[in-house]
Amino acid sequence: MPDTALHPLRRAIDKLWAPVPWMLEAAIVLQLALHKFTEAGVIAGLLLFNAAIGFFQEGRAQATLAALKSRLALNASVQRDGVWKIVPSAEVVPGDLIKLSLGAVVAADVKILEGSVLLDQSVLTGESVPIEGGAGAQIYAGALVRRGEATAIVIQTGSRTKFGHTAELVRTAHVVSSQQTAVLHVVRNLAIFNGVIIIALVAYASVRGMAWSEVIPLVLTAVLAAIPVALPATFTLATALGARSLAKLGVLPTRLSAVD
Repeated sequence: MPDTALHPLRRAIDKLWAPVPWMLEAAIVLQLALHKFTEAGVIAGLLLFNAAIGFFQEGRAQATLAALKSRLALNASVQRDGVWKIVPSAEVVPGDLIKLSLGAVVAADVKILEGSVLLDQSVLTGESVPIEGGAGAQIYAGALVRRGEATAIVIQTGSRTKFGHTAELVRTAHVVSSQQTAVLHVVRNLAIFNGVIIIALVAYASVRGMAWSEVIPLVLTAVLAAIPVALPATFTLATALGARSLAKLGVLPTRLSAVD
């Protein structure tokens, strides 16, 4: 399977390039427009704190996952030049003859030529009951041989296997996290409320004949009030603590949004 891990620099940039970070970045710009440099610095600190927690927590999870992958690297018994050899599963190609034996994990989608095996395919199909596979049966990559021995020919490898298609669907599936949804809902409601206040401010200023140089800072302040600058950091800290609790139970969330 191809490695889909992002470069650390790309992961760091992603933490600053999303709807919630945009909201905090907009708050920084508004504070600078109001010449409130201390407040802008505080929000920038919250933005970096929020990004750093997510980056380091997910970085540790990815490092653990990489270590697990290296320990679980599969080998396959393949016939090459008339001799059976043990090779890394990544070197198996369509047309290879491989031997399936007790305890082996099937390295590719194969078709059994001779022999019979009892297979556990729950990792792919979710079926808890092992199935029998004899001559002519097709077996998917990732299946575990529970009993028997057979010789099979490789049909598909890597991302072209059934397991590979499933992994690709998981890799490309992206949904908005509940954290981001909650923050954006709060911002939406505050924006509606503050929009009414801004209209009232502008109307009152027009009636009183106030200068726009005095009105604009008031409007910017009302806009800024629609951005809950500490909320994203609070959510991120809570999910990071949740990820630590899950880790103690043997669960490894690779993204903080997965904690939900």
